[in-house]
Amino acid sequence: MITFLAFLYIFSAFAYFYANKSGYSLLRYIWNRENINIYLLTEIVFLIITSLIVFTNQPLNWIVAILMFMHLVGIAWLVGNPDSFYEMAEESINLDSSLLENVVVITFLIYAGMVLFSRIIF
Repeated sequence: MITFLAFLYIFSAFAYFYANKSGYSLLRYIWNRENINIYLLTEIVFLIITSLIVFTNQPLNWIVAILMFMHLVGIAWLVGNPDSFYEMAEESINLDSSLLENVVVITFLIYAGMVLFSRIIF
């Protein structure tokens, strides 16, 4: 399951990178207010997979647990205060769109590395 989560993060990073190189912004599409259900669906998928890893592995995998809480905070923020979330998204996209796309790709790759590293430790 840990390997599957790492590959899911890598696939997400590849999708964002390839869409950006093709001249299409997957990040803008996902962060569009009309596509809130798609963003929530992706966050919930990551939350379910990380929670399965955290609650079924012994000993507790702290690295994946931190990622689980980060996804949970993202969902809670979007559901609890969507205006604040979309205001932050608009400001960051308008500031430097290509930099933000690259940061998202790098972040997903770091998450994948953290998950694979947690497999070695735990």
